Amino acid sequence: MLRALRRHLKEAVLGITRHFAMSLSAASAVTVTLLLMSILVLIIGNVSQITVNLQESVTIFVRIDNEVLDSDIPELQRLVSSIDGVKSIIYSDKDSELDKLIETFGEDGKKFESYRGENNPLSRVFEVEVKNNYKIADVSSLIAKVPGIKEAMFGGVSTEQFIESLDMVRNGGALIVLALGLLDIFLVSNTIRITIFARQEEIAIMRHVGATNGYVRTPFVLEGVFIGILGSIIPMIVTIIGYNFFYIAMDGKLVTGMLTLLPVFPFTLWVNALLITMSIVVGFVGSFLSVNKNLRWKR
Repeated sequence: MLRALRRHLKEAVLGITRHFAMSLSAASAVTVTLLLMSILVLIIGNVSQITVNLQESVTIFVRIDNEVLDSDIPELQRLVSSIDGVKSIIYSDKDSELDKLIETFGEDGKKFESYRGENNPLSRVFEVEVKNNYKIADVSSLIAKVPGIKEAMFGGVSTEQFIESLDMVRNGGALIVLALGLLDIFLVSNTIRITIFARQEEIAIMRHVGATNGYVRTPFVLEGVFIGILGSIIPMIVTIIGYNFFYIAMDGKLVTGMLTLLPVFPFTLWVNALLITMSIVVGFVGSFLSVNKNLRWKR
């Protein structure tokens, strides 16, 4: 088996060198599609991270009706917590809300100290965090219907629409990645098909001396895998260097600190692992399909 494997590997390498122009053309096409795939995966990964950060940072501020007694707050909190989609809830009394207001205005906020105590006009508040798979607007609407709740507010419809847009970008990018993978399979398959046609005489000789289907097929499959791997080298290098340059240029964030980018490492290593895996799978599947279609022969 080891002797046969060495021969198959040697034949695969010789096949690439003998038909170097075709192999280089296929590897170059794989390189281009893997570069596009790498860019999309980098975008999808960061969009997913940004979406999670947004969902975790968006909080529903629930104002409690002034007529609700302090002793009834725990029961009201339990009712709000029981709503589907509520991940966590924190109670903030009037004095705590006043402290936040004063802190927001800095030195000018000290003038609000006169409102502390019975003169405090602020409402008691629940700060509600929503689970990732639930729509903020829907959860907010349900909370607002609970008796004793005066108002439920969050970033508004625009915030939810932005999150939905990010989800669309992520899902659309995943479909494009799949399409690029299928395109790579077609390119490798076509190259192996041409190689088979160019080596028909050699294949016929191998068959006449008793070579099995598997023995004839294996070098071509390995050749497809090697083409896929060769096509992944440049995309993997560009992924690390290019993303590192972009990360430094953007200081690790987009526009605001809320829209943070994933760190260069280990993110780019995971992307490269995906690229090399995709290149091997693409090379194997493409060559296997081509060999099965163009080497139909029964002993």
